[in-house]
Amino acid sequence: MKSLRFFKPTLATTLAIGLAWLLSVRPAQAGYIVTLQQVGPDVVATGSGPIDLTGLTVSQSFSQNPGIKPYGHLGAGPASIATGPTSSSVHPYFGAITGPRIFGSSANFTLASSGSGDMVGISAELAFQTFLSVPTGYHSGSFLSDSATYSGQSFATLGVTPGTYVWKWGSGANQNFTLQIGPATNSTKITNISTRAFVQTGQNVMIGGFIVQGTGPKRVIIRAIGPELTHFGITNPLANPTLELHNESGALIASNDNWQTTILGGVITANQVNAIQNSGYVPTAASESAIIANLPPGNYTAIVRGVSNTIGVALVEVYDLSPAASSSLGNISSRAFVQTGENVMIGGFVVQGSGRKRVIIRAIGPELTQYGITNVLDNPRLELHNRTGALIASNDNWQTTVLGGIITSNQVNDIQNSGHAPTAASESAIIADLQPGNYTAVVHGVINTTGVALVEVYDLD
Repeated sequence: MKSLRFFKPTLATTLAIGLAWLLSVRPAQAGYIVTLQQVGPDVVATGSGPIDLTGLTVSQSFSQNPGIKPYGHLGAGPASIATGPTSSSVHPYFGAITGPRIFGSSANFTLASSGSGDMVGISAELAFQTFLSVPTGYHSGSFLSDSATYSGQSFATLGVTPGTYVWKWGSGANQNFTLQIGPATNSTKITNISTRAFVQTGQNVMIGGFIVQGTGPKRVIIRAIGPELTHFGITNPLANPTLELHNESGALIASNDNWQTTILGGVITANQVNAIQNSGYVPTAASESAIIANLPPGNYTAIVRGVSNTIGVALVEVYDLSPAASSSLGNISSRAFVQTGENVMIGGFVVQGSGRKRVIIRAIGPELTQYGITNVLDNPRLELHNRTGALIASNDNWQTTVLGGIITSNQVNDIQNSGHAPTAASESAIIADLQPGNYTAVVHGVINTTGVALVEVYDLD
């Protein structure tokens, strides 16, 4: 897998991730997607995404268990699938939901052996309205994720038919529920990438990059967010962020300042305002920036600055608008000036799919001096949190493993053999085998030191 180190010094290495527990990450795909796949002797359902409830009407709450019933008829009730923990309190939402009434041949209801996360389900009624169930008190548009396991089952025993089944109740990007019943593969990938940090000037702007891997183009939306962060308790946001997109040669291929005004040039050949509005990721403030781009495989860098050299906390994000394409986002990292308190560097990412994803996460400081950075963070510390905010791994100095959480044995040899060992002993690294879900990496300086640092996530599978 390619490294990002070849970037020019002023573009030196690169982007990352989506802030799972601090910044209410939105998924890279549009709407809520459940994948049903054969994993060894079991069938596993994994769901993730936001749901826009606009146009639907809530009814009285009830308790729901994870399970599946592929075929419905008047005598046996509707076809349905629900994913999440047992005995979950949910609210049903009714409305003009259109979609298939069956997705298999079995009229039997099979209760899942286990489930976790947020309870979400679809019930394709025959005589009445189809309804969507979401956790009681769910806030429309928030990110959800869950899973359910059918131990000792197969597609044949469950009676499901492979394919893609979609229910819709509007034209919005997140007004849909998709069930993907696929072959026995581990299609787990890293999606939804963004980083939050304190944007200054010169070497201390925020610089992010990503690699489009595969054989075809990848349609993405890139955003630079500032004022929206006040909703998350940030008191010093970057009031007017600008956004630039560069290719691997350093050439500027797109730019934006204020998403409601398209800047034509490079890969942007037409007005993008309507496309941004319909993407599901429209910024909330007119002063925030966004670019939609169809990118061939290669390396890309996004730079976030403040208009007139203003400073403040900002968020740079990349969302995948073509998840079914023959390409993917990979090798993601971000560079910014790490301070203290709410001005540390915070990155998040979503692991999406049917199985575990093995990654290495790094916090780099001294290595950046070779790219001409003079005020590096000498001793970066790295923390990894899950979607609930729980600390699941940490490291300070990669040659000393910190046991605890998901780290149960010494990692030094694995880091050395990964091809991504840090160059300085004071830099940090964690190797993790992560289940599908949301994760957040936090980089700060030991003893509240400050300086420029890099947070990176590399896919080791």
